[in-house]
Amino acid sequence: MTKLKAIVGSYMGVLLYAGFIFLGAWKLLYCQGLLYVVIALVGATLSHVLEGRGSDLIVERASKAGAGQSWDKRILGACFVFSAVTFVTAGLDSGRFGWSGRVPLGITIAGVIFMLTGQVLFAVAKRVNHYFSSTVRIQSDRGHKVCDQGPYRYIRHPGYLGMLVSLLAFPLLINSYWAFIPASVSAILLIVRTAMEDRFLTHQLPGYQAYAAKTRWKLIPGVF
Repeated sequence: MTKLKAIVGSYMGVLLYAGFIFLGAWKLLYCQGLLYVVIALVGATLSHVLEGRGSDLIVERASKAGAGQSWDKRILGACFVFSAVTFVTAGLDSGRFGWSGRVPLGITIAGVIFMLTGQVLFAVAKRVNHYFSSTVRIQSDRGHKVCDQGPYRYIRHPGYLGMLVSLLAFPLLINSYWAFIPASVSAILLIVRTAMEDRFLTHQLPGYQAYAAKTRWKLIPGVF
């Protein structure tokens, strides 16, 4: 797989995934759905722009998406299902039936800010960690080492924190309080994945145990 193909694939993934929102809304001229598409494409572009020159990480992530631990694949499958439910629920609510009623503009703005913040954190974590994989695995073929630079100096899984912030910002941006229900399930699954990956790395990645002793928090400083 070439880098260009991987980049195009990432944009296509954003658009195809966003299709669940418009499926729920049952229309294409849907302002909140279009707003999400714009913000999601900005996030994808930011991730590519911040990737280091000459980096093959995007190709590595795309080509090894099917690798990893069996338990991780099950969690990722569940995350996909609940994310799809979240998107369809949001479309049904804010795009079709209006269950949440009129949502203040400030809520939408907060959603945009938080989602962009989460995307920036994810992109920065991906930039500094040359082993930032889409699945849980040890990349022995690439000389896998512990990353303790950038945001990894403060928490052990900043990429997951970025995902969590973006995930919980989505219902605000899309103007659907009902979308918080399935989004909360996805958030719990993400936290479980964080804990299980952390335990896996502690036992499988040389140097990670010492890093964990130095960097106390996994995901949220002062909480977890």
